[in-house]
Order: sequence, then C-alpha cells, then structure tokens
Amino acid sequence: MHEVFEHVRNLIAAETNNRVQLIRDYDPSLPEFLYDKDQLIQAVLNIMRNALQAATDPAECVITLRSRAQRHMTVGAKQHRLGCRIDIIDNGHGIAADLRDSLFIPMVSGRPEGSGLGLSISQAIVNRHNGLIESHSEPGCTEFNLYLPLDMNHATT
Repeated sequence: MHEVFEHVRNLIAAETNNRVQLIRDYDPSLPEFLYDKDQLIQAVLNIMRNALQAATDPAECVITLRSRAQRHMTVGAKQHRLGCRIDIIDNGHGIAADLRDSLFIPMVSGRPEGSGLGLSISQAIVNRHNGLIESHSEPGCTEFNLYLPLDMNHATT
C-alpha cells in the first residue's frame, strides 16, 4: 500500500511543483497484501486531486497520507480479521454541508468546472476491493477513510 502512496505522492508533487506539503504517516507493521495497484493509485489520486482543487493556494495546502492496520474490521455485514485503514486528510475549507450526503454520486461537484466523477470512481474501486470509503469534513479538516480487508485476494491479472 505504501508503494501506492509514494507513487501518488510523487505525482501530486510534480503537478504542484512541490508547492503542496505532503505528510507521510505510514504504519510499518502493515502486511503485504494483493490488490489492483493501478486502481488503488487512481482512487487515492482522485481524492488528493480534489483536495488540491479545493485549496485556495496550493502552497498552503497540507495533505496527510496515513495507513494503519486495523483488527476486526467490519465492512457491510462481513467481519474481517485484519484490515487496512487509509486516511487522506487535508487542511482545506471543508466540504459544503449541502454536498456531504451526495459526495459519491456521479456528476455531483462542488466546483463549476468539476465533472463529479472522481469520488464516485474512487468509491467504485474501493468497493471492488470489498472495502468501504467514508468522509468527514469541517472547516480546516477534511478526511477520507478507506477500509480494505487484508484477508482477501484483490489482485487482478
């Protein structure tokens, strides 16, 4: 998973000419697990690009990438012995209250030039990995949490 984070971190750094502050907070105890690397890169990249696009000034934008192993994780009605929690946290102005319940619906965007597809694509990718995505937002802190079970094989050939 950290390989995914590093790849996305490098893309975002290049897109912003290293103007955004990217903080790593990785759990070194996270075990290796099989997943579709390209799809998870896309899911994380979509969320991070949303944070950047919402920032007034990229130089003031701080994005934290955090991973944690999580024991006894429940996704839907299924209990998993071990999971991975991925947190993507930014210090932006937050998500408008009227958008919070419809964030993951295609074509819903808080920006006039936005397509409204990024978060719905991220959600579909996480769902294909039998995971869950949630968000919490208030002014100064928006957090997306991705929960991925580690006791299943998600790799594609």
